[in-house]
Amino acid sequence: MDVFSLLVLLLSCRIQVGAKMSVSPKTLTVLRGEEARFTCSTSCDHWTVIVWLLNGDAVLTISKAEGVLASVFPNVTAEESPNSERRSWVFILNNTERHNQGSVTCDIQGIDRRTASLFVQEKGSVKVSGNDMLVFQWQSVQFECLAEGWYPQPTLQWQVNDKKVSKSEYNISSEETGKSLFTVTSNLSVKAVKSSRVDCLASVSALPTPLKSSVRLTVEPSPQEAIRFDQSLSRRDSVAGATGGMDNPGYYNEGSTDATYNVLITEAGSKMDFVSFCKVPDIVSSGSLSVHRENQAQVYQSEENSKNIRRITTV
Repeated sequence: MDVFSLLVLLLSCRIQVGAKMSVSPKTLTVLRGEEARFTCSTSCDHWTVIVWLLNGDAVLTISKAEGVLASVFPNVTAEESPNSERRSWVFILNNTERHNQGSVTCDIQGIDRRTASLFVQEKGSVKVSGNDMLVFQWQSVQFECLAEGWYPQPTLQWQVNDKKVSKSEYNISSEETGKSLFTVTSNLSVKAVKSSRVDCLASVSALPTPLKSSVRLTVEPSPQEAIRFDQSLSRRDSVAGATGGMDNPGYYNEGSTDATYNVLITEAGSKMDFVSFCKVPDIVSSGSLSVHRENQAQVYQSEENSKNIRRITTV
C-alpha cells in the first residue's frame, strides 16, 4: 500500500471515528487507593497505536500488532474488552493517588482523541467525643463529632435512633490542613427525653456507605420525679402511723431511720448504672388470742424467729 492510499484510509477512518469514538465514563470519582478504569472504543478497524495520557503525560501505549507495551509507570495497565475485535480497550489505573486527579485521554494516533475526568477523594475518620452517657430526664446534653483527614470536605449528619436530625439543630465548622485535607467539627444539643442511640455520620461522594460513630444515651427519671415519689410514700406511711395501723393491719414502723426510697448511682469504668428500690415494711403475723380472766386479756403475737412481740393489757 503506497503512502497516498494509507493517507486516504486514515482520513476515511478519522471521518468515521469523529462521531463514534468514545471514552467512558466521562467522569469517574474514586477513593484514594482504589482502581480507576476507563474504556476507549472506536468503530475504525485500521488504527495502529493507542496512547493513554494522564494529565497530558503519555503513560501507556497499545499497539494493534503487539498489544500493551511495557510502561515506566508501574500502576498502569490495559486489557482488551471481550469480543471487541481490538476495537475497545480498558485503561486501568491501580492504587490511585491524589496527584492522579485530572484528565484521562485516549489518543488513537493519527485519527482522534477523547478526554474524561478523574477525581480522587480521601476517606478520613469520624468520632463522637466521650463515652456512653447516663443523664436524668429533661436534662440538656451536648455531643461533639470530629471528622478528620477528608478530601474534599465531607458531609456531616447527626441521627438519633436512626432518624436524621434537622441541620438547624447543630452547627458545623471546618478547616483545611497543609496537605489539603479537611477537618470538620460539629456540636449537637439534645433534650434527654428517652434512652437513645446518637450517631454521627461522615461521607464523601465516592464512599458507598457513610462512616459512623455512635454513643448510647441512657435516660432515667429526674431528681424531681424521685422526690415526688419519695414524698408520696412518706405520706402513705404517715397516714398508716397516725391510725396505728388500722388502715393496714400489717403496718409496722421500725423508726424514722429507715429510708423509704433509695437511689444509687454507681460508676464502673465509663458506664454508669442507675438502681432504685423501695423499702417494704415488715409484716408481723398475728397469733392466738387467750382470755385468762374476765377483766384481763393478753394477746400474744408470735412468729417464728420474730424480732418483735406486742403485748396489750386491758384493765
